[in-house]
Formats: sequence, structure tokens, C-alpha cells
Amino acid sequence: MERSLVFAIALLLLSTTARAEGDDFGLWSEVNVEKKIDSHWDVAAGAELRLRDNANEIQRWSAGLDVSYKISKWLKISAGYSLLSDNNYKVSTKQKVADYYGQRHRFNLSLTGSKDFGRLSLSLRERWQYTYRPAKSVWRHYAEGHQFAGQYADFDDDGEPTKHTFDGKAKNVWRNRLQLKYKLTKQWRPYANAESYTTKGLEKMRYSLGTEFRINKQHSFDVKYLFQDIRSNDNDETDSHIIGLGYTYKF
Repeated sequence: MERSLVFAIALLLLSTTARAEGDDFGLWSEVNVEKKIDSHWDVAAGAELRLRDNANEIQRWSAGLDVSYKISKWLKISAGYSLLSDNNYKVSTKQKVADYYGQRHRFNLSLTGSKDFGRLSLSLRERWQYTYRPAKSVWRHYAEGHQFAGQYADFDDDGEPTKHTFDGKAKNVWRNRLQLKYKLTKQWRPYANAESYTTKGLEKMRYSLGTEFRINKQHSFDVKYLFQDIRSNDNDETDSHIIGLGYTYKF
């Protein structure tokens, strides 16, 4: 049974090479540490690195802290904060290019309900997410193909190059995730989930298929395939096929 599961995951990873034209391929990796305080309280910290553009460029790195409280056997509430550093590439209608790293502050509040049906577990997570991007001043240059390609694009009245300032921006997102997980063996726990991101309307969908591999009570790994389906033209992201790798240490 375990060999069959490994073979299925291998086929899943190979299938990402057959993606639609224009879709991106990314690699997401994360490390998490979790501590159980008592029968109700848990705390967790983690760091993540995301690669985009066929896994050749850093998309962002982040670090965060979460606290959760188990209200009952089937209901849990949690809150968290993350610091994100994004690689931003923006091109204006006048072919002015800004390529820079910018920080974001993200807060979330979640309520998760779960129910076991033998070895099968069904869970629904509702999450409110608030992200604030501080104002950022950066140099802008003309894009490749422009007659002034590579030269500064913004100047003051004296003809000296100046920085362009992107205003601070806040964003609220409602995330809704439905997940199925199956306890195949003591070590293998395959799962599938779908998650929606909604602002004024549906912004994007994410579909994941993967498995947890628990070495023991302290150490576990996670591998998954994720497809990101962008539904809003205002989103800076693209449709993407992503491989996710994770490690968690519990104590």
C-alpha cells in the first residue's frame, strides 16, 4: 500500500511538467515548530520560502507565529501574525519598471470545525485575513524594448533621478477551506482540499492533493501538489502549478 502511494505521488509531481501554456511553476518549502501547552492551548512558529518563474526566482519569504485554543473536541479557534517579504515586479503603462522587495504585515483569525468518520476526517476552516503593505519608495527604470531601456524613469524639476513611492495598502480576505484527510497507516495520511479567497468577489481558488508522513510523534513531513486558479484580473499572481514541501517538529 505504501509503495502504491509513493508511486501515485511521483506521478503527480511529473504531471506538473504538462501544464497549460502561460501557467507558472513554483516550489514552496516550509519549516514549523509546534508546542502543546495543555489539552486546550497550542502555539506554533514557522518560516516559509516560495519560488516562482519555474522555481528560478524568489517570490517571497515569511515567518509567523500562531496560537490556537481547542473549544471542544470538534471546534478550534486560532489567531496568528506573519511578516512577509515579497519580490515585486511592476510595469506601468509607460513601461516604467519597479523591481524591489517590500514587506507586508499579515494577521489572521480562524475557526476550524472537524469530524472523524472512522479513518476519514472532514474539516472546514473559516479564516479572516488582514494584510497591510507599508508605503515603499523605489527607483524605476524603463523596460527592455523602450528607447531609454535601463535608464531612470522618474526625475525632479532639476532633472535629477528620484524615487517613486507606492502608497501603503490594506487588504481584507475571507478564506474558506474544505479538507478531507485519510489515516492510511500510522505514518501515511493523504489529504485533499479546496480553498477559496474572497475580497469583493472570488479572487482565486487553490486545490491541493498531498500526504503527511509521520516518522514519530515529534517529526513529520508533508508533500503536496497545489494548483492555483486566479479568478480576478486585479490579482498580481498567475495560474500556477506548485510543489509544496514541509517539515514539522512537535514537542
